[in-house]
Amino acid sequence: MKKVIIIIICLGFISCGNNKTEIIQLSNLTKIYHFQNEKVEYFVVANPPQNSDTLLNLLSSHFQVFAPNDTIEKYYYYSHFYFKETRFTPRDYKEEWKGYFNHDYIDNHYKDLLIRIMIKPEFNRQTIYFYKKGKIEQKIETKWKSLK
Repeated sequence: MKKVIIIIICLGFISCGNNKTEIIQLSNLTKIYHFQNEKVEYFVVANPPQNSDTLLNLLSSHFQVFAPNDTIEKYYYYSHFYFKETRFTPRDYKEEWKGYFNHDYIDNHYKDLLIRIMIKPEFNRQTIYFYKKGKIEQKIETKWKSLK
């Protein structure tokens, strides 16, 4: 009986360890604000790394591949929001409007927000915000380097 329980526990750990991190774009939420010349894109991260440095490296790499400099330079602000995949922010999340008091917007789910990366090309600035339970935990400002 003990061997069966130990085998079941080990298989549970093995199956949990195989969860691969994925970044899924919520393309139906991409917004371009013409009056501010801003583009905002939203993503869900399935099985995000727990270590904040690992998470930052993963999302920074994704940002660099996903957002080429010539695209970023078209805007005054360019942002990516990365949410943790939960039942409230699944990989197929869609905003819903079912009346004045019954709506669901991505902005209502900041408790699932992991990181926001924002670039202001005109000022050569990149700002990274780390979130924990909906509140900014850390802010990192660096220079943003265009490839021009």
